[in-house]
Amino acid sequence: MPGLVRMQILFTEEQARRLRQVAKQRGESISAVVREMVEEALAERARRKEEIFRQLDESARWLAEHAPEAMHTPEDLDAIREERLDELMPDVRG
Repeated sequence: MPGLVRMQILFTEEQARRLRQVAKQRGESISAVVREMVEEALAERARRKEEIFRQLDESARWLAEHAPEAMHTPEDLDAIREERLDELMPDVRG
């Protein structure tokens, strides 16, 4: 099959048994089952990541609208950090 890469993967006895069972039920090879499961897992991971970023964006928009004083630019954060370092280490930084 073009575009495939051979890899060696170790499974527990239970995982191997279950993979064989699924492959037999579907009438497919274990490799085909594993490829499908990996593809599904990667797609689900991408969906979850996208949902997290969507929620973060939604939260940031809400904060900007309802609590703009809580929003800080990178420059604000740098200034806050410098002030705090001056408070914590006046002898070293002064």
